[in-house]
Amino acid sequence: MTTTPHLALPLLAAAQAQKHVTHNEAIAILDALVQLAVRERNRTSPPASPEEGERYLVGEGAGGAFAGHEGTIALFDLGAWRFLAPRAGWCAYVEAESLLLVFDGTAWKEAGSCLRAIDRLDRLGIGTEADALNRLAANLNAALFDARRGDQGGTDDLRLVLNKPAARNVLSLIFQTGYSGRAEAGLTGVDDFSLRVSPDGSTWLDAVKVDNRTGVVSFPRGTAPVGANLIMNSAFTVNQRGYTGSLLIPGTYGFDRWKAGSGSLVLSRAADGTISLQGSAEQTIDASLAETLLGAPSFAGCTLTLSVSDLSQPVAATIGTREAILPAGPGRTSVTVTLDASETGHIRLLLTTSSTVTFKRLKLEVGPNPTPWLREPADIEEMRCRRYYQRLSVTGVPGVLPCLGLRRNANLIDIPVPMTSPMRAAPAVATNAFSWAAASPTGGQFGFLDSTTGTWIGQSGGVSVSVAASSPSSAILRFQAATSFTGAAGAAGFLHLGSSAHIGLQAEI
Repeated sequence: MTTTPHLALPLLAAAQAQKHVTHNEAIAILDALVQLAVRERNRTSPPASPEEGERYLVGEGAGGAFAGHEGTIALFDLGAWRFLAPRAGWCAYVEAESLLLVFDGTAWKEAGSCLRAIDRLDRLGIGTEADALNRLAANLNAALFDARRGDQGGTDDLRLVLNKPAARNVLSLIFQTGYSGRAEAGLTGVDDFSLRVSPDGSTWLDAVKVDNRTGVVSFPRGTAPVGANLIMNSAFTVNQRGYTGSLLIPGTYGFDRWKAGSGSLVLSRAADGTISLQGSAEQTIDASLAETLLGAPSFAGCTLTLSVSDLSQPVAATIGTREAILPAGPGRTSVTVTLDASETGHIRLLLTTSSTVTFKRLKLEVGPNPTPWLREPADIEEMRCRRYYQRLSVTGVPGVLPCLGLRRNANLIDIPVPMTSPMRAAPAVATNAFSWAAASPTGGQFGFLDSTTGTWIGQSGGVSVSVAASSPSSAILRFQAATSFTGAAGAAGFLHLGSSAHIGLQAEI
């Protein structure tokens, strides 16, 4: 044997002359092959100016000095190219690619290729130890499964398949807290999909079931009803006062049931229902709703949830005596507070922002969780608002209040007005700052036309208006002249209003 079996190192022969030549040859081969690192792979021609000791893996179709040496290791040694034939199992590091290759006896392959197809592993633990029961275990903070794209040889789809041998078996996902089950979803002993929950990991309550034959969904434990909205006119669609979006000073009402809070307020409503708010918007929640919803005299000690859709930026919310921040975001966002046991009266809801915010579908409800917002039918919403404010309707131009009035004496004109719906309490008058006209009124003026004589009633000393003998379902408008009205006592007629004049009955909280 003249060479070693693995690296083909030349061996010294007995009585060999110039032994140093053979020894140096063996050392040179060792230097070339031990800790083998090549500049490039698949090189088909020598570089123009190679350095001593440079190595390359010769590729297919090589030419020049590399011709006929495909698959070998080219070594530039003593100014000439030498070619070393690899053996199965040899490894080479490719500097240009930072890649480790292994020779399988035929070709050079990436060392990682042997790990790309691992079959029949008995168990696998990632960051933790797998065991006989949990043969796949992982301790991590996130996991990603990405669909293999078509340009990668995939289909662009991704399906995670879980299979069980028979209907009686269980196939499910269990969600735990402290290794104690809290929810389970899947096929639990049947082929109907179900979701169940547990307070302790041992007692399970079926929440949802889906029949695999019909697709019918059932709720074995029942469903929570959609919570009633304590806010009236939450869509800002009722606008009896004719508010046009101008600046409201504190305490002034705009849209029905909404007034400016401790600061000024500007409100507007877009056609798609988006509300713009800047300042402080306030609504007082009637404590009587507690009797209807809870069978209780008040909301004292109740948990209330305020929710909204598509809030553009956070809003400070005051609910009773509690303060919270309603978070911004797309879709529904909410905040929950629990009222103090001493809050036995009406509940003040206040929304405050220093800049303009937009939102939709505002809701305040009893309970710790938000439920869907439902729009009240327009007629019902207006009837609810009319319990607190009713604008008296007029006809024609100038407007005529269609209620016959009577001049009772020298300085009183009474006009009985029926109400379209009962009010929360006996109302007071709410009107613009009017002036009295002894002619057909214009602008913010009021006038009274004597139907018998066809003359307009004048006055002296100024006129005020109030409500007499009022109840939640009826009232008498009383116009009182500081000195007297013209005409004769007992005259009957109708009140006329100028184009910007209005009059209403108010029983706001």
